[in-house]
Amino acid sequence: MNIKSVTNVILLSGILINQGFAQEGPRRPPPQQPPGQPQPQPPGQPQPPSRTEPTNENIDEQLQNIISQQNILPIELSNIDVLPVSDQKVQLGKKLFFSKNLGGEQSAACVSCHHPMLGGGDELSLSVGVDAVDELDNQAHDLLGHGRFNENNNHPVVPRNAPSLFNIALYNQGLFWDSRVERTRNGAILTPDSTIDQQGRRRPDQNIPPGATLVNAQARFPVTSGEEMRGSFAASSNNQTLRSALVARLNNDIGNISTTWPSEFSQVYGDQEVTINRVFDAIGEYERSMLFVNNPWQSYLSGNTQAITDSQKQGAILFFTPSQQGGAGCVACHNGNNFSNSRHHLVAFPQIGVGKGNPSTTETSQDFGRENITGNSNDRYHFRTPSLLNVAVTAPYGHTGAYQTLEEVVEHYNNPRRAIERLFAARDNQAPINNNSPFCRLPQIEQLMVKHNVNCEDVFSDSFANSIEIANYLQAARNNNIIASAPLRARPNLSPFQVSLVVDFLHTLTDPCVESRECLNPWLLDDNDLATFPDSQALPAKDKFGNVL
Repeated sequence: MNIKSVTNVILLSGILINQGFAQEGPRRPPPQQPPGQPQPQPPGQPQPPSRTEPTNENIDEQLQNIISQQNILPIELSNIDVLPVSDQKVQLGKKLFFSKNLGGEQSAACVSCHHPMLGGGDELSLSVGVDAVDELDNQAHDLLGHGRFNENNNHPVVPRNAPSLFNIALYNQGLFWDSRVERTRNGAILTPDSTIDQQGRRRPDQNIPPGATLVNAQARFPVTSGEEMRGSFAASSNNQTLRSALVARLNNDIGNISTTWPSEFSQVYGDQEVTINRVFDAIGEYERSMLFVNNPWQSYLSGNTQAITDSQKQGAILFFTPSQQGGAGCVACHNGNNFSNSRHHLVAFPQIGVGKGNPSTTETSQDFGRENITGNSNDRYHFRTPSLLNVAVTAPYGHTGAYQTLEEVVEHYNNPRRAIERLFAARDNQAPINNNSPFCRLPQIEQLMVKHNVNCEDVFSDSFANSIEIANYLQAARNNNIIASAPLRARPNLSPFQVSLVVDFLHTLTDPCVESRECLNPWLLDDNDLATFPDSQALPAKDKFGNVL
């Protein structure tokens, strides 16, 4: 599929910024009710407006009314300024993306955590960057996804889940889970390299050239992370000096490294100069070219009423209906052409992994999220709303990849604390040793248990305590005992049947291209790319069975 085939339509939701979520509290899951029956609510909980499920006869009418009222319109991707995947700059960026010469110790490339055949991520709860090994501790830099482990560690050392790169060009405000790369209202770009003024505010990053895209800026930072790509290389150097040292490998400025990168750059930029700005410009354009929005939902918006099933239509009605009117209210945060308002919310997703080293009241590792960037305690545990496009192929979910299924995610919004207790099979506020709990069945956790011959509780043993602490923090914010910028408001409980309907709708947001190697081939290294690769450090990605990804 070429780029023209994806310059079709994607919804542009009316942004319902102020939609709320009705009150909730810890409780048992309600019994499943058949369609058309109101859902019982626990004592003391506000009752949702009376509502019956739409019948097959009027379901399209109801959904079309919502689409009209909320001004949900298809958008032509020709309005999005991206290059086609066939463009020489994009293809140059692809080669850079797959080159381990941009990894400090030449053991990782950008693609190590973001492969198109792995949903634009890596299918792991927590990424494995530098010094990867397989289950037998053999060096395995080219093995991606399940079966990839950190050398000399019994757990992953990257603190967060790798977000999908698919449709990254549709983000225009912030990138990374905490938006540490973000664009201001006047168009300037703030990054971790920004200086801080006397008022404690970040200033525009002077290393970012005028006119650079947000993705161009974002691409400069994985190479600076010791856990992701840098390793211990140039450990005492600042980020820009490090980038210069990496680019020197492409310039033939290092005696024992011979490449043809200058010739590759000449074909795109008109001369053989390889610079920091050109490297990340090309990588950014490769990432931005991954526009995959030709999904059943946009076909429905274009007038094909048979593009989605009746249950998916019912799920769409729940998704777009505010909670005050008896719906799921998902559109309050998941709106716009990327199904994300790009804002940061406290939703109390489970905290597993090494975290960001933030201290907590339980003296365990934590990740304060957006607060680490703003310095404002009101932003504690807030993370950016992720896109829902192609969400069915981007598991696991959440900033630590703690949920493996979409059903678990939707249930979390029903009742975060109860969902966390289910995840860890907790009883009486304790998470017992239970190797059959959903947490222990996460593929990466299971593989760590087998590889190191340990019990589940030995893998991130503080995960339950951290997660419950965040759930308690959310409840305190709801009770106005603490101030939080954007806490998840409680809402009426969705029945299991309604949860399944919402999940059915989410499956309509998947572009078939992202599930087809043939369709994704222009974004992958083929035999010709490998035969003519500019250096000796290509990463020909394989899965744990040795199959080419």
